[in-house]
Amino acid sequence: MRLSYIAFSVINLFLLTQLNVAEAKSSLDLLELPAKQSALASKSVLMAMTPMKNAVLAVGERGHIISWKDKADWQQQQSPVSVSITNVTLLSDGSKIAVGHDGVILKTENKSTSWRKVFTGAELTRLKIEQLKKQHAALKLVINDTQDEDELEELTFQLEDLAFALEDNQIELKSGPNKPLLSVTRTVNDILFASGAYGTLLTSEDKGETWSLISTRLDNPDKFHLNSVITTTNEQLYIVGENGMGFQSANQGKTWSSMALPYNGSLFGIIANAEKPKQLVAFGLQGNMMISLDGGKNWQHKKLPTSASLLGGDFSPQGQAYLVGHGGIIVDFSPDNLETLHINKHPSGAALSSVLVQENSLILAGQFGISTWLLKQ
Repeated sequence: MRLSYIAFSVINLFLLTQLNVAEAKSSLDLLELPAKQSALASKSVLMAMTPMKNAVLAVGERGHIISWKDKADWQQQQSPVSVSITNVTLLSDGSKIAVGHDGVILKTENKSTSWRKVFTGAELTRLKIEQLKKQHAALKLVINDTQDEDELEELTFQLEDLAFALEDNQIELKSGPNKPLLSVTRTVNDILFASGAYGTLLTSEDKGETWSLISTRLDNPDKFHLNSVITTTNEQLYIVGENGMGFQSANQGKTWSSMALPYNGSLFGIIANAEKPKQLVAFGLQGNMMISLDGGKNWQHKKLPTSASLLGGDFSPQGQAYLVGHGGIIVDFSPDNLETLHINKHPSGAALSSVLVQENSLILAGQFGISTWLLKQ
């Protein structure tokens, strides 16, 4: 069940029928194979976007990274990998960081269109092995000082679980990386956070050049997938993921607290209102979404009259929330008045993974690349 879910969520639910056969055969090769230049790149599956000055940066399958202005004005950038790229963010100096399958992290400098690898799943696996060894050694010391038989039995089970996890990661180090990163964000002072499958949480304090594993800062013993991490304009960090998991940090990711979300299904994203950063919308499977008006302390659960999963979202400058997902669904509403909720459908019926609000239109990315949707005035 767990393996089927990772295929389900990591590829944003619509890549299942479009996986590159080579990627399934040899992920290591694709980490070394530059993305192929294609005249159809802007029409390929795209997973995420971020706004730039006078353009949009989009990332997607086969390592595609695209600078897009409109249908007739776009440029494919030089990517050093052919694995799927799942998310991207801009730093204050204009440099950019992208994350993707097999634990890859890419970086490009300001005004450059050529990307380089700064991190891969092999390094992630080594970090996990190092972390597991420390946990294993620390737990053995606790066991040596434990007298209670019931507690000793529970701690022994935990020690065995750590030993199995350590063995699995040592095998993965030889067979090749397979844990995707799904989301990346940065704080106002350019501290970066990247989240991913099996509870992976990374951070960087040198603008993405080196990374540290901080998964143990979260209360996530079952290692549920962390599908989305964001930073708000009031410098709060939020994470949502599998099994209705949610976390919040108010101190640059040094410590995290769990959020009590009223839904135990998978959440694929969370967005915050830039003008009112305590307004949050989390969204996920089968039209389920949650709204908080107080920075994540309290949540209202709203089930839309659709089974379409929600994959991406954005706020307009006026505070209107827009969500997109399967079947071309486009949802808009004001978080403090759900009576304003409208549901539309893009005529393509494509699965939409990302949306950006720009003036009187939406920019949409997904199954068939980038398109626009004119908003009613």
